[in-house]
Amino acid sequence: MEKQNKNSKQNSPKYRIWLALLNDVDVENWPKPEDATISENVLKEGKKFNYLDSTPTSINPSAAPGESPLNGVLTLTPAIEGISKKSLQWIFDNAGEDCVVVWERCADGQKFIGGNPCSSGLRLSYTNIGTLDGGIGGIALQLQGQECPEPFYFYDGPLEVEPDVEPDPDPNP
Repeated sequence: MEKQNKNSKQNSPKYRIWLALLNDVDVENWPKPEDATISENVLKEGKKFNYLDSTPTSINPSAAPGESPLNGVLTLTPAIEGISKKSLQWIFDNAGEDCVVVWERCADGQKFIGGNPCSSGLRLSYTNIGTLDGGIGGIALQLQGQECPEPFYFYDGPLEVEPDVEPDPDPNP
């Protein structure tokens, strides 16, 4: 086994996150992972990921055991700091939708992907809009998949992204 990068063991992880609706994913041709890694584009031709401007310490990826000991349930809990008209509308338009999510551990640049067809995507919901922990205004989200034997993989495939949705410069709505 290779020696693990010490930055991947930091106590205070920081992350970036990108989402694509499951309808934009080529579920019929989902790439086969090799060494627990997806290296190909999972989206349909012409579709792109949306960058979510979340606070970098809020994503908290967690794959907990499901009802079956052979399955896991992936949950991500990002928080968007500040509320812009576009970001709020995007959340309202897509709450309840299933997504494929790529997140990056900023310490070492390692990317992961969750929401594969086995887990039926990660269901997007918001848990709070307004004042979040720490007194910051924003939107707290939850993305949760269904039970799957492989709830997430490493990801080194392409990451084409839609133009940014700018956050509100005043994080207190």
